[in-house]
Amino acid sequence: MILRTETVEQAIDGDVRGTFFKQVILTPGPVPLGMVRKVLPPPAESLGAVMLVHGFGQNRYTWHVSTRSFSGYLAAQGWDVFNIDLRGHGRSRRFGPKRPQLLEEYIREDVPACAHEALKLSGHRQLFLIGHSMGGLISYGVAATALRAETRGVISIGTPYRFGKGSRTLTAFAALMRTVAFTGALDSNPIVPLRSLGRQLKIIRPIWDSRLWPSPIRGWLPGSIENEVLDEYLQRAFDWSNVAVALDILRTGNGEPLRGHDGRRDYAGAFEWLDVPLLIIAGSHDSLAQPQAVEPAFTRSHSEDKTYRVFPLGHIDLIVGRRAPVTVWPTISAWLSRR
Repeated sequence: MILRTETVEQAIDGDVRGTFFKQVILTPGPVPLGMVRKVLPPPAESLGAVMLVHGFGQNRYTWHVSTRSFSGYLAAQGWDVFNIDLRGHGRSRRFGPKRPQLLEEYIREDVPACAHEALKLSGHRQLFLIGHSMGGLISYGVAATALRAETRGVISIGTPYRFGKGSRTLTAFAALMRTVAFTGALDSNPIVPLRSLGRQLKIIRPIWDSRLWPSPIRGWLPGSIENEVLDEYLQRAFDWSNVAVALDILRTGNGEPLRGHDGRRDYAGAFEWLDVPLLIIAGSHDSLAQPQAVEPAFTRSHSEDKTYRVFPLGHIDLIVGRRAPVTVWPTISAWLSRR
């Protein structure tokens, strides 16, 4: 269902701007979800459909802030871009469940529902999935199962296929969380208030960015993102999630493949035998998903068309960093165009 249609002029990167046909869309079904479509105005014809899947505790603003927009960049290149809010995130929180219960819900229900609506509206038979962080993990799973016939290719950006690998801090944190979960203390599935964290990070950002903050875990490489871009990202892109989804991600660091909670669905195994074009991008300064955690998806994949790239960037920088528009973005655009 199309809720709103308009023609907008938006920034792609700084002074570089574009004019787009924009639609706000609500998916049908028992769990209504919101997404934003962006494409060049008629009579331009799109190259194909692309779906953007955000990460843990984030929303559609992962891909679009007012002065730097990856979604706008792809649309200006000629792609029909669908930027989704998973259940409990962003605009979708108004329409359906307030928060997810399991990571698997995103794979089995949310992304397929958005993809089917996107294909219907765009007129294309297949689409490319692009996921950041957890969004890449979701894309791996859904491309190999519910959207196997509809997936033209998968791109993951900063996605930890083996969470915490390469980081003693994250490995220790994951072990602690699994121990606490074993005691039953997390059975109530408490909220993870990342929206509040984003606001706090915005306040302490000058200290954090000055490298004076003694933390081995950082969401971005200090100095890699302009202050105004980073402040807006922290204010708008950070959202709510819950512990159950986090635990599903943390389990992959213990060598457990991503499986369904009934034990019958092996999403990791299905992905590893999936033969569709695959582009995996890591950041050498990404302390949340170090290359050692990202690369196993590439090495274990049996795709005959797979590419692995590492850029000297951090977790958020890979999307909205000042160098992303001249490194990561063109790499993705060229990869898409060749396929």
